[in-house]
Parts: sequence; structure tokens; C-alpha cells
Amino acid sequence: MSDVVSSLANSLPHLAILAVSAIAFAIFGGAIALAINKLWFQRWPKHSAFEDKLADTAHTSLIGLAAFVLALMMTNGFASLSKTEEVVRQEGVDIYRLGRELDALGPSARDARQALAAYARSVADDEWPRLAALPNRLSPLAQKNLDDLWRLVRGLQRGMDPRDPVRGDLSADLTQIETLRESRLAAATSNIPNVFWIILLLLVAAASFLSGREAPKRFGMQVNLIHMAAIGLAVGLVISVNNPFRGQTSVDPAIIRGALSEP
Repeated sequence: MSDVVSSLANSLPHLAILAVSAIAFAIFGGAIALAINKLWFQRWPKHSAFEDKLADTAHTSLIGLAAFVLALMMTNGFASLSKTEEVVRQEGVDIYRLGRELDALGPSARDARQALAAYARSVADDEWPRLAALPNRLSPLAQKNLDDLWRLVRGLQRGMDPRDPVRGDLSADLTQIETLRESRLAAATSNIPNVFWIILLLLVAAASFLSGREAPKRFGMQVNLIHMAAIGLAVGLVISVNNPFRGQTSVDPAIIRGALSEP
């Protein structure tokens, strides 16, 4: 289920995702209500006031449970998006800090400074699209730039006084950049568990089942379709924010691209 959701999120713009999700849930809920009425509830055309009240209570409870599960999924999506942006901004700060240290070392650090700038460009231009698309992965080009940067930084450190605090700062900043890069990959591959989608679909199906208690009329069908479409819009919102590296709700790669100006 998560793979289907990820494929949908990576193949359509956000407005299309919202539209497809709303239409799909409207058709899904309306079809269940109509079919269940004809195949099941018409066998019991008469029922007591207590039974009607019991059915209304169960229907309302199912809708409430579906809304609760949706709220959990939305909270998870927005929390993941916020955390990913925090990680990316921290990576941008570390890139800026390392660039400042390299600038302070003068001409001897020029090659390392250029490798750092190349890494920032590769992350923004090549790695971001790879994190957004399936299968989510890091950029080999950015990895090469990072390896080159490590090699050049190690060369600088060999020529520095072991007591110079900048020597340790270079390694610390570069290690932090590498760690935060892996955190971005973890954020890209962290999907909502399948069990949440299954529970949501079961709750919506059960609510639609109870919507078919009465013989379908135009007004009732319209209300049910609008109701299911509204749930579909909420689901579409969850799908849209599920990937923090694509679309209008994604983390902007300009955070990394702008962290380091060209020398």
C-alpha cells in the first residue's frame, strides 16, 4: 500500500493528487453504499427506532474513528516534513561553517573549498530529484564530491599543527554533514505503515456500508458522495506531504544551494 501511495505522490502534481483521491473515495464509498443497499439491507426494509438509533451511533463512531486515523497520519506527515526541514537547515549551517573555515585557511584550502561548493550543487541539483523519485536514493555524484572533500581535508590536516583547534573542527563539520545527508535519505524512505492505510480503508468501507441502510435517493447519494470526497481530499493531503523532497510542500533545495556562495 505504501508503494502505491509513493508512486502516486511521485507521478502526479499535488492538485491532481487531491482530485484523484477525492474522486476515488467518492466512487469507493458511493459504490459500497449502493451495492450494500441492494444486496443486503433490502432484506430488512423495516426496523425499530432503537435499531435506527444504534445504526446512526455506529455510523457516527466509524466516521469519527476514520477522522482520528487521518489526523494521526496528517500529524505524522507534517511532523516528518518539519523534522526534515530542520535537518536540511542544519546541514546548510554546517556547509556554511565548513566553508568559512576553509576560506580562513587561504589559498592552500582552495581545492577543498571548490569541492565543498561542488558537493552543495550536486545535492541541490542531482540528489534532491533522486530522493523524490522511487527508489529513493542518494546521488553518486554528491558522494564523489564528498569523498574528494574528505581527501582534500585530510591533506590540509596533515600540514596543520595538531594543537590547532581548526584541525578538529574541519573533521567535526564534515562528519556532521555526512551524518545529516544520511538523515535525509532516512526521511525520504520513511513511509506511513501499511496498517494505517488498511485501517483507514476498512473504516471508510464500514461507514459506507452503514450509509446504504436506506434506499438510495438523489439527495442522500449526493450527501454521501460529498462526504466521501471530503475524506478523499484529506487522504490526498496526507499523500502530498508524505514525501518531503517533491512538490509544493517539499523542503526547498535552495537551503543547501544557497548555503555556500561561489568563491
